[in-house]
Amino acid sequence: MNPNIDEQISNLTNDVVRMASLCEKSLDLVTKLVRDGSGSLREIEEVGESIEKASKDIGQYCMMMLLRRHPVARDLRCVSSALRIVNDLERIGNNSYDLAEVLSYVGHRHVIEKASICRMIMMVSDMLSASIDAYVGADGARARQVIDSDDMLDNAFLEAKSKLVDMIRNGEEGDEDVPDVLLAAKYLERMGDHAVNLSKQLLWSISGDEYR
Repeated sequence: MNPNIDEQISNLTNDVVRMASLCEKSLDLVTKLVRDGSGSLREIEEVGESIEKASKDIGQYCMMMLLRRHPVARDLRCVSSALRIVNDLERIGNNSYDLAEVLSYVGHRHVIEKASICRMIMMVSDMLSASIDAYVGADGARARQVIDSDDMLDNAFLEAKSKLVDMIRNGEEGDEDVPDVLLAAKYLERMGDHAVNLSKQLLWSISGDEYR
């Protein structure tokens, strides 16, 4: 017996949540790598490969629904928003590996600490988790909170940038690591933008209106 459209959308939601959990795992591994070296680039790469596979599988599932079920109205928005959300999740997964790789080149840990990189990783992780919670519960209010919280991450990036530039200006020890740490902070700012996109897609799937 073929599942109806409601069952298929439920299955799609579950698949997206599982993919998001992989992104959260990737961020957790990055945090461990930065804090105490207990994570590894290979582990993060393997999770990234799982994220890419999930992205392809979900994309194929969405195309099957569009071709066979021809969903309309909110059902169509649910499928379309899932496709966009999956793209942002895949970007988060890719950026997690890029983040870990660039930080592995840093020889002076205090430069990472000065830029509050671990704090920024936690902020991104919290935004991602909240976005997925909002997605699962179709919670527009929670989604708007995530969108508003992006200002805090942007401010954290600007603060990190200012401190790192001062290191170069003052010729402080470890200033040769500033470019890599600044790039890491930029990756995190982008990952926050992708988490925000998840919430914007949820709001669109609920109302059909683009979030401004």
